[in-house]
Parts: sequence; structure tokens; C-alpha cells
Amino acid sequence: MGRGKHRARVVDTLSAVLSSLSYAILALLATKPQSGYDIARQMRPPLGILWQAKHGQIYPELARLVKLGMVEVERIDKRSGPPRRVHTITTTGKSELTRWIVKSPQTRPANDEFVIKAYALRRVPAGAATSLLNDQIETHEHRIAALEQLLEALTSRNARSAAFDSPRFGEYAALRRALGFEREHAAWCRWLLAELTSTQKSARRTRTDGQPAVGKSSVARRR
Repeated sequence: MGRGKHRARVVDTLSAVLSSLSYAILALLATKPQSGYDIARQMRPPLGILWQAKHGQIYPELARLVKLGMVEVERIDKRSGPPRRVHTITTTGKSELTRWIVKSPQTRPANDEFVIKAYALRRVPAGAATSLLNDQIETHEHRIAALEQLLEALTSRNARSAAFDSPRFGEYAALRRALGFEREHAAWCRWLLAELTSTQKSARRTRTDGQPAVGKSSVARRR
């Protein structure tokens, strides 16, 4: 078997089990050559808009993509500091990314730990539930503010970022998606808090209305 055919078979076999993280890396490298640090910075939780992963996950995937011939790495020596390893997507990598893009995506897992907490929220005291919800709202509001700043910075640098044919459109689209998720989650938490607060008020009114009124006749009888 020729060397080229053998390599093609290896690529076909291993690309079938490439992770979503691998494709996220290829998508980032398709925009421009980048170092592992550059990629990790864009995937840093909780504001990784394309995909979220840590260094320990990213570098093994990069090495795997290099082994598959989908990414090339170049060592660039700097005058000061350690050398920089810059990764570039290859023709094979671009072809695999294109092939994968048009495939139907995997069913997205719907698991969310906070949904379980909300499901069982009635089992904890109202004060604890209120505190949890307020913390969630604050967390998502901070993320919304950070994402809005990123979106503003992107569009202010290049007004055409929102155009489909813009090189930065992918980043713009991912930011819009991340913002939508954070806003929806924050709105859902506010709704939960409003329902909890309304129930507490109704319970207080019921207790107050159920207490017998102390009139003059009652006072007189006591005397």
C-alpha cells in the first residue's frame, strides 16, 4: 500500500472519532495560525464562546491533530523568553473541518445541575433558596456584562463583523449565542425568584387573615 493511501486511511479512521474540541480547535486555526496559549485563552471558562476547555484538554488534542496531519506546528524563536510554537491548519484539516460542518450535529446534552436544584428548590428554606437564586442572577449578569463588552469591542473595531461574509462573523455569531444563553438563564432565575417571593407573600397574608380579631367584647370577657 502506498504511503499516501495509508495516511488517508488513518485519517479516515481517526477523524471518525474526533471530539468536538478537535473541531473547535480546527475552526479557530482556520481563521489564523495560533499558539496553544492563544487557543486556550479563547476557550477559558466561563467566557469561552466557541467551546470551553482547559489547557490539559487542549494540548493533547493539538498533538493528536498534528499526528493526523490536520495541523502543522512551527517553532518560532523569540529574542527573549521561551520559543513560541505556532499551529497552522493544513489542507487535510480544512477538508475535514468542511466535511464535518455540513453533518448534522450530535444531540446536545440537556443536563444542567442547576435545573435539578430548581426542581427540588421547595425542599430548602425560603431564605436559602432566595440566596441561591440571587447568586445565580448576579453570576449571569457579570457574564452578560463581560460578553457585551466583547461584542462592543468587536463591532467597534470592525463594523462589518456582523456581516455574513466578514472574517469575524463566526466570532460575532458565537458571541450572540453566548449572550442569548446568559440572558435567558438570568431571566429564568428572576422568574423563579419572583414565584418564590409571590408564594411567600401569599403565605404571610394567609397567616395574617387567619388570626382571630381581638375586639372590645373579647377584651371585656377576659376582664
